[in-house]
Amino acid sequence: MSKRSITQVLVAAAIGASGVAQAADFEVTVTNLTAGVYFTPLIASAHPADVAMFGLATEASPQLQAIAEGGDVSGMAELLEGIGASVATGGGIVGPGQSETLMVSTSDANTRLSVTSMLLPTNDGFLGINSVALPSAAGVTEYHFARGYDAGTEANDEIVGSGAPGEAGFPVPPPVAASGTLGSGGHGVPASIEGFVTVHRGVLGDLDPEGGYSDINAAVHTFNSPVARISVRMIGGGDAAGPSTVENLTGIAYSSTALEIFWDAAVSSDSIVTGYEIRRDGEPLVALDGLSLFEEGLDAGTEYTYSVRAIDANGDAGEYQQVVVRTNEI
Repeated sequence: MSKRSITQVLVAAAIGASGVAQAADFEVTVTNLTAGVYFTPLIASAHPADVAMFGLATEASPQLQAIAEGGDVSGMAELLEGIGASVATGGGIVGPGQSETLMVSTSDANTRLSVTSMLLPTNDGFLGINSVALPSAAGVTEYHFARGYDAGTEANDEIVGSGAPGEAGFPVPPPVAASGTLGSGGHGVPASIEGFVTVHRGVLGDLDPEGGYSDINAAVHTFNSPVARISVRMIGGGDAAGPSTVENLTGIAYSSTALEIFWDAAVSSDSIVTGYEIRRDGEPLVALDGLSLFEEGLDAGTEYTYSVRAIDANGDAGEYQQVVVRTNEI
């Protein structure tokens, strides 16, 4: 099944009605990677897998147009909330080098994440990640790099204007105006409306602060993709609190009397992992904070069963994982 564009999402009001899953919470941190571009208030949403905020080479929805031309996320938020998606919006402008963290929750129905925001100064540029999978384990952080896109709903004349959908020109909110880098009196870059979403080609700009063809300073506001780094971290949820099971538990025999076991670090859904408890043949052996255990003085040609589980700062324990290692014959 292909993803539905956001213009089709209203028909999906029944999605997720088949069951309710335990919620998981996610921190979504957006970092502005540009030197001179501003992000209008962000919108992040956890939503069903066959829903999309936008699609390349497709016509932008009115809700996307409102974001890309004027930074207005209210229509997109209302549309997504109407189908039961989890939606979070930002508190203000995100300047170059700055970050903002939003929180979304998810369930069996809402398993995908989309994030977007207008790029300023542009006519109808926006950043975006579209329907990416959310992390599946607590404590795991995944990273995405967002491109700059062009909604194709307004000609890129690069002139200051109202920012209202259907009206030429881009808005200049106070944080952008305070930069003192925008020009005025430009006569406009010759451009036409594309009519569909594309990867943004970047602005042209010029170096004339009181005329020329653009009100955008070419020495300050030009950009390339990616424009943002987006980190996504699950901070809670799942069937139980506490540490995950250790993964990739393996062992190797070095001789008839010595061996070593290794494992990957576990994570905790609501704390930090402080150490690991190890049993040999079902009996408690040792607790340590490393990711391996070396033993010597063992019997030759003997199988040993090691069990390893994580412990977090709350005192909660994960489930034991086992590995069998046999020492070498003499």
